[in-house]
Amino acid sequence: MTTPGSLHVNFDPTPEIFATDAQGGFEFRLAQEGEGPLATSDYDEIRLVASIWHPSASRSIDLDRAYVEVRASFDGSNDHWFTLAELEPVVPPYGAERFDGWIVLPVFGSRTALAVSGSGFEPRARLQVRAGAYLVV
Repeated sequence: MTTPGSLHVNFDPTPEIFATDAQGGFEFRLAQEGEGPLATSDYDEIRLVASIWHPSASRSIDLDRAYVEVRASFDGSNDHWFTLAELEPVVPPYGAERFDGWIVLPVFGSRTALAVSGSGFEPRARLQVRAGAYLVV
């Protein structure tokens, strides 16, 4: 059996309208070409990067209030999501127009569905989310 190489995944972007709730929270499930769970059994770790911003230039993200975490589901027959870790924010050089974060996670299951969840954003604000992962052997 040959060992597969590392895999780079670009997750589907948010739809045009994706908003936080009345308390400024959101959950966005990551999918690749519409498919949620990734086949992760051949990999040792997932390096996840995410970028979150308002499509309007008149809004910014308060990095002192914004909190973003990664959640995962490992059982396709059960919709139970576990909080894995907080995304480590990378502060933009000229203010807080966006939240850019990253995390390295070990692989916990043969199939893994991921979600990005946040709080502390502006209530009912539109957001754009882009995420990618690098699965490492």
